[in-house]
Amino acid sequence: MAVSTQDLIDLFRRVHNDNLPKPSELRRGGPAVVPLRRTVPNLNIDMPTLETRLDVASGVLRANMKHPERACFTPELMRDGQDLVRMLKEAFAGASADEIPFRYVAWTSAAKGAWSLGGDLSTFTSLIREQDEAGLRDYAYRSIDVLFENYRGFGLPVMTVALVNGDAVGGGFEAMLTSDLVIAERQAKFGLPEILFNLFPGMGAHAFLARKVGKTTAKTLIEDGRTRSAEEMHALGLVDIVCDEGEAERTFANYIEETGRRFNTTRTLRRAMKRVDPVTRE
Repeated sequence: MAVSTQDLIDLFRRVHNDNLPKPSELRRGGPAVVPLRRTVPNLNIDMPTLETRLDVASGVLRANMKHPERACFTPELMRDGQDLVRMLKEAFAGASADEIPFRYVAWTSAAKGAWSLGGDLSTFTSLIREQDEAGLRDYAYRSIDVLFENYRGFGLPVMTVALVNGDAVGGGFEAMLTSDLVIAERQAKFGLPEILFNLFPGMGAHAFLARKVGKTTAKTLIEDGRTRSAEEMHALGLVDIVCDEGEAERTFANYIEETGRRFNTTRTLRRAMKRVDPVTRE
């Protein structure tokens, strides 16, 4: 039985409620701009370790990790990350796509040469010396909360993006894996060095890698402690696009221009893949 374009769109709407464009809108070159039906809070926020900037024209909310002292997930950065998550969920809970002024939440880093080096070793050392188990748990749970919300797109009809302009190792590598789209500059390095310190990654590496590259390759990546290039990560399917140094933003802009009309379908397909073998917070 033949299926029309309208039949497919009606099906997607019933199953996903994704506000797909009407056929007439597709013929005109894209969906019409719909006025927002809810009050949008100020999304240009300057926190101690995190700043956000909304680019309405491109539909991008950038979350820039300032890394003022060291390029890792400090307790302060995790608190600011939780505040951002809370704000987005409270402001746009239950919102349809046309009520949200952005399609992408893109994570960037202000640190030179590093996107994120993962867990804060200074915090670990201090808490362990003080035998502060409650402090360790609090730090771990805050980190898990932020990464898990990024993985699930904050429960909103958006895509999350990692614009990796420097090394992403340890927890930084795990954080990168939670994004829907990863654009990495060629000079960036990636890896899970925990085993070299007789430790193991604890922010989702096993769960995300096993689903993305299979258990055998995941085991290798976790156990050999090697640092790998952006090209190697791309070959494994863990990096979507590799670009030259300093070109992550331009490459992302080109991606939006080239794929913008397919946004709803792309996001729905990625969400469907997550439903096949979901990662839970637990």
